[in-house]
Amino acid sequence: MLFRARVLVVVLSVAILLFVINLVRTKKLKEEFALLWLLSAIVLVIASLAVDLLDFISYAVGIEYPPAFMFLIALLGVSFILFQFSLSISKFSEQIKVLTQDLAILTKKVQQLESRLSAESKPKEE
Repeated sequence: MLFRARVLVVVLSVAILLFVINLVRTKKLKEEFALLWLLSAIVLVIASLAVDLLDFISYAVGIEYPPAFMFLIALLGVSFILFQFSLSISKFSEQIKVLTQDLAILTKKVQQLESRLSAESKPKEE
């Protein structure tokens, strides 16, 4: 890889890492999601600094085209992020179901109390 291209990749990787850190710092990205994004950004920085090492590893593993190895690493990283999102969606959907049931129960109790209060406050005809 040419020196200019390597510098560009390192600068972009560091910019992405700083962007993720800033999102966590300003609380726009929750901590539970930030861990994998930070890890992905750090791997991106390390990969851009160690392109020769990645080439060596890809040849050692038996991958003849080193960018395919980098694509595999990226695909695994995205898979882990999607798995984390799936876990969060499952947890949140369960919480929404429980909250909806609680709200329905409370609404029914309020209606019962209101009907009882209105029945008690009506003047009795004698």
